[in-house]
Amino acid sequence: MKTRPCFRAYAASLAVLLSAGLTGCELDTGSSGGGPGSCTDGFTFEDPSQVQYGSLTIDKDQNTNPAGANLEKTLFRQFARIAEPADGTENQNQATEAYDFFKKETEKFIGFNKDNLPDYNQVRNGFDLLEAMIASGNVAPLQTARDAMANCVREDAPGSIRVNTLKVTETEVPEDERETWELGVNYAHNPEPLTDPTPFGPNVARVAFTPESFVFTLYPNQAFQGIGPSSGFKQPSKLIAGFNADFEETVNEEESSGDSGNDGGDPDSVIFESFLENTQDDRGDDRSQTDRWSWSSEEGTTDFSGYDSGIDRAKCVRVTADYSDSTSQDRITVELASEACPSISDPTDFNAEKFFTYKSADPTVEQVRN
Repeated sequence: MKTRPCFRAYAASLAVLLSAGLTGCELDTGSSGGGPGSCTDGFTFEDPSQVQYGSLTIDKDQNTNPAGANLEKTLFRQFARIAEPADGTENQNQATEAYDFFKKETEKFIGFNKDNLPDYNQVRNGFDLLEAMIASGNVAPLQTARDAMANCVREDAPGSIRVNTLKVTETEVPEDERETWELGVNYAHNPEPLTDPTPFGPNVARVAFTPESFVFTLYPNQAFQGIGPSSGFKQPSKLIAGFNADFEETVNEEESSGDSGNDGGDPDSVIFESFLENTQDDRGDDRSQTDRWSWSSEEGTTDFSGYDSGIDRAKCVRVTADYSDSTSQDRITVELASEACPSISDPTDFNAEKFFTYKSADPTVEQVRN
């Protein structure tokens, strides 16, 4: 089975961001991070790191959550709120249909209960857990990696560091029900402005990955000025999350070994893109203060068949939220197409057969990742 076309669209940009300019630093494998000379050049933590938490589920109680995780900082928190349609909005039926589709298709990847949206009360997935583990400063390899990147920023030097395997196990469930998740993280500091294919200046790029998904995050250098656990959560400029795709296979465009779940066809896949203040997409178009959720499948869906679109099966569904104007009546745009999703970051390449807009139920939602 080939990797989904919409994931292949990111292969070049992800590979460039994680490999560009990664020479010139002296490797200091003896450093615990944060010390002089700890900007690393291609260093990898090979040995698995074992981490245990009572539960891998993040809920509203920060005191009992793994790594002190905060439900408000989870991946889809703002988008789930802003994408909820207002009562009486134009295209009410279609808007409700689109929101229900987002809930159903995202739940399987991210581990919330669709019946609880927009104010879901828990999530269970590796990426929200990993973000909390990184921000906590309590997992030594992750803190070392962040401190190494902070040193690279201060030294204006290129470097990369990879935490190959984190094995996270829950303990407060019966032994035969315990899960162990294998997570990995790759950081790279790019001190020179990148012009091809992504027009960003000096930055730190991070990819977190599991066997079937990845989250790519791009940070401005300023986010890595502090070192040590007190440096806390890092606010990114851009985030791309891909579910049901292997990151390594995405970059290398190799055959996927995963099960399709669709009778031998390609699986449903979801990509979530978040462009924060003063950011552009992969083609240089301004996408500041927008989030975009995209679902793609060769099999398609008939969930939108009630909409008079002339589409037997929608193979690409995109929901875009605009946070920049709280007074707009058309903050949410839904696009449907009979072809699978193209390069998702490039809106000019997406010629949807039909699209509609609607008003958000909560116009006060702000686009932040923290």
